[in-house]
Amino acid sequence: MALATALRQRWRPVPADWLRRPRLNAIVLAACVPAACILFLLLLTLIVGFRQSAIDATFTFSHYVNLYTDPLAYGALLNTIGFALTTLIVALFFGIPIAWLVERTDIRARSLMYSMVTLGLLIPGFFTAMGWLFLLHPRIGIVNQLAASLLGREGAVLNILTIPGMGWVQGLNLAALVFVMTAASLRAIDASLEESAEMSGAGFLRRMRHITLPLAFPAILASALYVVPIAFSAFDVPLIIGLSNRILTFSTYVYTKTNPQQGLPEYGLPAAFSSLMIVLGIAVTWWYGRTLRQSRKYQVVTGKNYRPKAIELRAWKPMAWLFIITWLCLAQLLPLLCLIWAALLPFFQPPSLEALRLVSVGNIFAVPWQLVGRGLSHTLVLAVLAPTVALAFSVVFSWVVLRWRSRFRLLFDYVAFLPHAVPGLIFAFAALLAALFVIRGPVDLYGTLALILFVYIIQHLPFGSRITNAALIQIHTELEEAAQASGASTWQTLRRVLVPLLRPALLYAWLFLALATFRELTVATLLFSPSNITLPVVVWSLLNTGNPDKASAVSLLMMAVLLPPVLLYMRLGSSTDPRAQR
Repeated sequence: MALATALRQRWRPVPADWLRRPRLNAIVLAACVPAACILFLLLLTLIVGFRQSAIDATFTFSHYVNLYTDPLAYGALLNTIGFALTTLIVALFFGIPIAWLVERTDIRARSLMYSMVTLGLLIPGFFTAMGWLFLLHPRIGIVNQLAASLLGREGAVLNILTIPGMGWVQGLNLAALVFVMTAASLRAIDASLEESAEMSGAGFLRRMRHITLPLAFPAILASALYVVPIAFSAFDVPLIIGLSNRILTFSTYVYTKTNPQQGLPEYGLPAAFSSLMIVLGIAVTWWYGRTLRQSRKYQVVTGKNYRPKAIELRAWKPMAWLFIITWLCLAQLLPLLCLIWAALLPFFQPPSLEALRLVSVGNIFAVPWQLVGRGLSHTLVLAVLAPTVALAFSVVFSWVVLRWRSRFRLLFDYVAFLPHAVPGLIFAFAALLAALFVIRGPVDLYGTLALILFVYIIQHLPFGSRITNAALIQIHTELEEAAQASGASTWQTLRRVLVPLLRPALLYAWLFLALATFRELTVATLLFSPSNITLPVVVWSLLNTGNPDKASAVSLLMMAVLLPPVLLYMRLGSSTDPRAQR
């Protein structure tokens, strides 16, 4: 919204005679490099989907036919749809009400809520997945074992190894994202509209259905369209929970086909599957853009009579706090406690007096420290380089979109957003194909840390460009014109004027992307080799080889490493966000 508004205003951008300006030419060409890489990877995926095999270039539709005739592929497609819908329902169920309670009511401790929500965004998804696996696994789960001993019944009372169970865990993780994306819109709704409806006799539910939710519809739709691609490409929860029970989704299907336990890897069928996800992602982005073009009918903040007002909960306040605390326990506290419990036992078992006698820190000393050290060093390198390079390209993208006078400038913004609209696993898969069959001769990237770094940079461009777009919109072009009038080139203006002014936003974005890189599992698992193993992959390898105790211990060590930057990020967020100060 802010970007579209800024582009419609009468900016005085840098003139378009960029061919006569080498520095300006270099900036535009710098933006073309990641844009070309993104389009190349998507095109490569589409091409491989129509090839008979990696060696045979014969044109064929057989891979697309197999998607509907092969039970494994067709089942994975249906599972992915069910998993995404369940994730969306759970995320909206918790995220929207909590955002409404925090922003529209007189509930206290808003700064605490924002801190807890931020913490929920930064906790690695596979931590939560492992915690729920220890809690509701049909055989070793704490709840099911306690139910069997207390009720004397066989079988699982609650089974997490299902599509609804996986969607439940993923939805709890993404509820924090829904909260963040809908809170500002709910806060901006004019209370006089709801008061007018109340004076006309409308009850609470009717006001919510006819006033509040319709006015917040763009933000709710944006959060839904942001959650769905994440659910389609989610890898950590389906990998930790679903793969052990042979429940395949899109991400785990691609993983098993490209990393088979027996036989040669297959690329045609995963490429065809990925092509459908590309089309779906582009369609979702187009739908959202069409909604934004109708944004005027949702404008409720004006210069007349606008007065946000908190709704008094009165007797309902305990119920509101119960709902919030329930989500915090389900999404963060319970999985964390299960993870700690598993890390302190030689083998996993329900809490009891006998189990308490076995509690020790022996698992911490028994982890493969050489492997952990190698994974940690690789992860730290990626956490430093990936956000740095991604934000450098993001600044260039934003400058081209907002300052360059050309009819093609909006294409750069659209291409920069594609790595979110299209599942990130597709870019990892395409990078794998490129490393194996396209650039293997001149540059051998297969199995290297550079290949993972390349995909991470592409993955971070959507978030980085959104942050730099919003920050650059607030900087008036008069500052750049003054610098150029003083003899500064376009590149010097960008480096000495814009980048220092963008520094607070860049620092905030860099820290978030560094944390996201540190906990990322999807790309690292698909592109895994012994020479580029990361710390999340170490955790997965230990869990996959039947060592949940050691995997839990490494997870806690990883959480300890993450804690200082997480606290720093939360402090930066609370100091720059006035919403958390109320």
